Amino acid sequence: MASIFHREDGSGAPLVLIHGITEDHRVWDELAAELAREARVIRVDLPGHGRSELPAQVDALALATPVAELVQKLGLEPPRVVGHSLGGLVATLVGALVPVRSVVNVDQPLRLGAFIERVRAIAPELRGPRFVETLNAELDALAGPRLPERVRSELRRYRVEARRAIVLGLWLPLVEATEDSLAAAFAPLLRQLRAPCLSLHGSDPGPGYAVWLRELVPSAEVEIWPGLGHWLHRVEPQRFLARVREFHRAS
Repeated sequence: MASIFHREDGSGAPLVLIHGITEDHRVWDELAAELAREARVIRVDLPGHGRSELPAQVDALALATPVAELVQKLGLEPPRVVGHSLGGLVATLVGALVPVRSVVNVDQPLRLGAFIERVRAIAPELRGPRFVETLNAELDALAGPRLPERVRSELRRYRVEARRAIVLGLWLPLVEATEDSLAAAFAPLLRQLRAPCLSLHGSDPGPGYAVWLRELVPSAEVEIWPGLGHWLHRVEPQRFLARVREFHRAS
């Protein structure tokens, strides 16, 4: 198993928090402090992030498998899993690999056509000396105008040259991919997810997305908070905490 770092806070039913690309467990500090009042909060550093080792193979499943193995190693009762961005994809895959009580996917559409086009446009710059500047520009655009500058500055500190291998390993294969080919690759795993799944988005993930997702994951609920951007949980943290708690009570 690839070695991954994790931190635990609080006590109660287990709740796994998974960060987005280039980030690490610290990005959850403020929300984890609230959630740890009522749960055993387990925050991971995904492979290639924070204190965790870069995996020999870089793809979504190579990131999700060590998290699923950590859940089993810790002997957790089926945990609730919450992930943002890349972490939302990982959380969904973890729910397909091991028993979980529920999954919350924060702004990671699983149909990637629009994102593929964005990566194709910036791939030459990502490969070159302007990697960090290009990554900042792309992710700042996704953040939208309502993200507090304090949070925007915090997130930029994670986007460093040391994360080039993980970003290129995950994003550059998309240049040669199609939305349909990626959907076909993920479909068998997604169909294994039986737990309740909440898919929260700060912008519309596209026409027909909710219907498409429910065909693969019948338990999925898609909810859009318009205008909040990619880090919606950092724009309106109290609303996010309330929605997650409501979803957990219902599931």
